[in-house]
Amino acid sequence: MATVTVRVPATTANLGSGFDALGAALAWHSFVTLSAPHEGIVVEVTGEGAEHVPHDERNIAVQAIKALIAPIGAERAAPLRSGFVLRLDNCFPLTRGLGSSAAARVGALVAANHLLGAPLTTEELLAIAAQLEGHADNVAAALLGGVVVAVMASQKVRWVRLIPTAELHLALLIPDFELATEKARQVLPSQVPLQDAVFNVSRVALLVAALATGNFHQLQEAMDDRLHQPYRQALMPWLPKVFAAGMDAGALGVHLSGAGPSVAAWCADPETATAVAEAMWQSLNAFGLSGAFRIVPLDKEGATVLGDE
Repeated sequence: MATVTVRVPATTANLGSGFDALGAALAWHSFVTLSAPHEGIVVEVTGEGAEHVPHDERNIAVQAIKALIAPIGAERAAPLRSGFVLRLDNCFPLTRGLGSSAAARVGALVAANHLLGAPLTTEELLAIAAQLEGHADNVAAALLGGVVVAVMASQKVRWVRLIPTAELHLALLIPDFELATEKARQVLPSQVPLQDAVFNVSRVALLVAALATGNFHQLQEAMDDRLHQPYRQALMPWLPKVFAAGMDAGALGVHLSGAGPSVAAWCADPETATAVAEAMWQSLNAFGLSGAFRIVPLDKEGATVLGDE
């Protein structure tokens, strides 16, 4: 059997004002290992959430591989058609707004594509991942690394990747409870006032410009949002206090990570990030809730093939 291992980053999406359009890759990695050919499909899962995800063909990573096989033809996909062994080593938590589903799908797609001799381009892999995920922000960041603006248009993903001009560190607050993306989307309205739409358009433009040019002092205003975070506070009433604690401790900007419940605070250096994380953690504790925190820089590489045998 041939074997390939892919390292894939956690991601934080939306970045406040960039709802379903912005994502950033984090230097916190899970690993996907694919071996083929094999008689039948074997799925092994270790680490975070291993006991809660399917260990069979229902696994979303298996579904991603099947979605890759479909368009490339039986002959080219032959090494995978009879079956394969898929191992997922999950190193960051699931259903916390850190892109665990995107990591599984992207890692599996990159591994399968590499094992088959790279029949699909990066753009084609991204299109499959975005279709499976339902939006492109997390999968684009997981695949490409850095900060990514991603827009779905006519079944394609239009994207621009940027690396901030200086090293930034993110303080992640990770509450000890899960929040399914579907549930977090159910609280969003189907329509928003025009002034709220204009508010977000102006902030997300400022956010992309600030990250691209190094004007990080603009991040607090740029990450402000009226499209999703105010509505999701119904599920997380502690959110405003945690945001305020992070800013008071020195964060450049704070936002809900994806659909939550994790919170991401952008900081100028790891020392400030540690102080910010501790302040947010204490604020969460004041609501009688527990959680953990982690300090991570941005991942600049995205999904990376570590080696094959």
